[in-house]
Amino acid sequence: MRRKWTFVTGALLLLCAFIFIKAPGFAKARALLVVSLYDRYQEEQSVAEKLSISIQMPLENMEVFPILVTYNDENLSRFLGKQLHFTVDYTFGDFLEEEGHSRIYDSYDPLYNAYLGYYSITGFGKRISEEELMLLSEYDMQYLALPAVGLSPYESTFRIESHEKMPENLMLSSYPFTVYESTLTTNGPEHRGESFAPGDLLFGKSPPASVSYPLHEMKGRVYLHYYEDQDLNLIFYALGKSSALLEDFEESILKKTVISFP
Repeated sequence: MRRKWTFVTGALLLLCAFIFIKAPGFAKARALLVVSLYDRYQEEQSVAEKLSISIQMPLENMEVFPILVTYNDENLSRFLGKQLHFTVDYTFGDFLEEEGHSRIYDSYDPLYNAYLGYYSITGFGKRISEEELMLLSEYDMQYLALPAVGLSPYESTFRIESHEKMPENLMLSSYPFTVYESTLTTNGPEHRGESFAPGDLLFGKSPPASVSYPLHEMKGRVYLHYYEDQDLNLIFYALGKSSALLEDFEESILKKTVISFP
């Protein structure tokens, strides 16, 4: 009898785990669990941890995912031809209660294909140039963001249509950040098909789409400050389908970000 109950208990646990992994209603809870576990290792290896920097972005009670996702990437060194230590931290459009996926998938939503976060780069030996910033944005979208939702770099598009340096710096935590604004064309994340992509665990499953990875015009901003003593290029970035969203990100989150050095 005891063996029978052990088998039943195990089966129930497996069923619960399957439901948690697959059911749309658990999409946000699943993403929170995955990020919480994943970030433990990634944060230990991050640029911020190595330099003992604290960067606090106020994400609670905003319309974005409440935890920054941390990822350390080694391939940017080959892409830019320099030996770098590169970490990207980001958040994205949050989940709606009635939906089993992030708002990044819904083309009618203000937070469609929207990301906010920062890059931390050491090893460059200088302030990153405007041209290198554009290459960094291209790399992030084509080699990190879009592959996460199942689109390979060789099938994706990232084209900057216009790019300008803004006349005034933005003060973040008392540091002056140079601001660049762009209009660009790139792929959206929604797609057809049932194949698994790593982003399914983070963003939920893409809802049915008439066209996979359609091209859209997007707005982007990057904010750059170079800390010479640490050889740190700290670059905040925002991507969205409207300038109004970027303004909201800037006013509600970026201007309230706290950057602390030891």
